[in-house]
Amino acid sequence: MNSSKSQSEPLFFKQEMTFRQIVTVCVKRHYLLLAAFAIIGIAGLCWNLSGTAYSTEMASVGSEQRGIPVEVAEIKPVSAFSRKRNYTGKVAAARTSELAFERSGKLTKIAVDEGDSVQAGMTLANLDTRHLDVMRLKLQAERAAAQAKLDELNAGPRRQTIEVAEAEVRQLSAKLKNLEADHTRNQELLKRNAISKSVFEASQFDVEQQTAQLDAARSRLSELEEGTRKEQLAAQKAVVANLDASLADNQVDLDDAVLTAPFSGRISKRYADEGTVISPNAPLFRLVEDQNLEAHIGIPVEMTKDLKRGTQQTARLNGKTYESTLKAILPELDPVTRTQEIVLALSSEAAKNLVPGQVIRIEIEESIQMQGFWLPLSALARGERGLWSAYAVIKGTTDGEFVLEKRQIEVLHTEGDRVLVRGTLKTGDRIVVDGIHKLASNQRVVIK
Repeated sequence: MNSSKSQSEPLFFKQEMTFRQIVTVCVKRHYLLLAAFAIIGIAGLCWNLSGTAYSTEMASVGSEQRGIPVEVAEIKPVSAFSRKRNYTGKVAAARTSELAFERSGKLTKIAVDEGDSVQAGMTLANLDTRHLDVMRLKLQAERAAAQAKLDELNAGPRRQTIEVAEAEVRQLSAKLKNLEADHTRNQELLKRNAISKSVFEASQFDVEQQTAQLDAARSRLSELEEGTRKEQLAAQKAVVANLDASLADNQVDLDDAVLTAPFSGRISKRYADEGTVISPNAPLFRLVEDQNLEAHIGIPVEMTKDLKRGTQQTARLNGKTYESTLKAILPELDPVTRTQEIVLALSSEAAKNLVPGQVIRIEIEESIQMQGFWLPLSALARGERGLWSAYAVIKGTTDGEFVLEKRQIEVLHTEGDRVLVRGTLKTGDRIVVDGIHKLASNQRVVIK
C-alpha cells in the first residue's frame, strides 16, 4: 500500500519525499524559528529591565546621599487662642398660658378648637350669666332710688314747704299771745282770790307748752330755710357709691364669664366641652405664642461673664442656621446640669420653621489663655510614654547639610487639622509638616 502510494505522488525538488512530507518538515522548522525569535526577544527585554533597575538604584543612592526632600514650616509662639464650643438647649414659646375662668359656671359656648390660631382679645368661651343679669337689674333699680333721694337732698325743700312752716310759726305765735294774755288776767284774779290757784297754774302750763311748740316750729322753719345738711348729703352719697361698687362687681363677674385670648398664638389643648360646669381656675385651654420663639440653653457659669444682653448669636438646627439675640441670662444654676441658662430670642424666620420642644444648638467662641505652638496634624508622630513627637530640621556637621532632630511634644488642644502643642520647641524652629512616616532622627534631608 505504501509503495503504491509513494509511486503515485510526485517528487519535490528531485528528492525522494512526497509533497506531504515536505510540508510537514517545513511546519516543524517554522515552529523552531518562531521559538528562536521568542528567546532572542525575551533576552533583550531582560537586558533592558536590568539596565533600568540599575539606573534607578544609582539615582536612589545619589538622592540618599544628598538627602530626602521635606516640606517644613517655621513655627511661632502663641499666648492665647479662640475656641468654639457647642451647647445644646431646646426651643420654647416666648409665652405659654393655661387659660381658665376665674369663677364657676356652666360652659355655654366654645369658639375655638385645638390647633386654631387666635388673636389677642378674641373670645374663646362663654359661661351662663342669667343670674348675673338679674342681679344687675336689681342693683340698677336700687341705685336709681338712692340717686333720686340724693338729688332731692341736693335740691333742698320746696318753697311751699317753707311757707307752710312759716304759717305754722305764725299760728303758734298768735295762740301763745292769747294764752299769755289769759295767764296775765288769771294772775290778777288770783291776787283778788277770784280764781283758785290750780286754775292759775293750768294757764301757766298752757303758756309754757305753747312756747315749746312755737320754738319747735321756728327750728323746723330755720332748718328748711338753711337747706339740707351736709351730713345727710354725705350719707346718701355713700349709699349711691355702695350701689355703684356692687354694679362694678357684677360687671367683673360678667366679664369673667367671657374667656378671651391674652395674646396672639395657637390653641395647643382644649380640656372641656359645652355643658361642663367649670370650677374656678380649672384650665380650659392651653395657648402657645408660636410666632415668637426662644431658645433656652445651659452653658457653664464662666462662659456667661463674656456674654452681654442684646448681642447676636447664631443657632443651628437640622443643618440650618438662625440668627438670634441674647435676651436674658437667668440668675440661678440648674441643679441637675450645674449650668446657667441663657435665653435667646429667635428671629421671625425661625418661627416659620421651628416648633417648641425641638433641640437647638449654639456655638460660642471663648478665649483660652495658653502658650504653645500651632502644628498641622500631619506633623505629629507617635512618641514614647503616650507623648507625641515632631521632626525639626537643623543644620548638620557640614556646610549646607540638614538633618532631622526628634522633639518631644505634648498636645494641648485640637482644632480641625491643626493642634496646639508645647514641649522641646522654640521660636523659629522649622518643623517637617508632612511625610513623617518615612523619616527618622538624624536623617539627612533637603528642604523643599
